[in-house]
This record gives sequence, structure tokens and C-alpha cells, in this order.
Amino acid sequence: MKYYFEYLDSENCFTKEHFIELMEGRCISELKVYLAKIMYGSGYFYCQKYGETGESSEGTCGKWCESYKPRNGKNGRCKYHSNPYEASDKPITIKL
Repeated sequence: MKYYFEYLDSENCFTKEHFIELMEGRCISELKVYLAKIMYGSGYFYCQKYGETGESSEGTCGKWCESYKPRNGKNGRCKYHSNPYEASDKPITIKL
């Protein structure tokens, strides 16, 4: 699934469907957005459960989190732990 940022400095990215609903609410037919790309090796992670970003070295994701659920059912990386996204440089236009 592809995600998009509304602005280059936006903190959150959303699906194309989100922006289509936004455009309908704003009564506009076109909107420039920026394709989100995954950041590898950044030292940060994104928690899909809480919608927050944290530093990988802090250890905030793990046994201390009440929603921690290992992907393999035993231990290790949480199923909500994912790589963060950043906006690409070139905008694309979504049209209704």
C-alpha cells in the first residue's frame, strides 16, 4: 500500500483514499502530495499501535509496553514496530 504526505514537512502520511476524502471535504479537484518512502537505518521506529515515533536505542518498544506482541509469538520485534517514512522530493497530483 502506498502512503503520501500532504506537505514536505508533514509528520504523518496517509493513503490515497484519505486524501480523496479530504479533497471532497475541501471541495477541491486537485491536490499535490508527496509519495512516502521507507527510511532504513535511521535509528528510529514507528509504532503502528500508538502512532508514535521513537528512537530504536531507547528500548521503549519491548517488554515495558503493555501492547507488546512479538511477531513470532515468543520474543523479538513487536508486530507494531515498523520503519518510519519520509517524503520524496517530487510532488504528485491527485485528481478527483
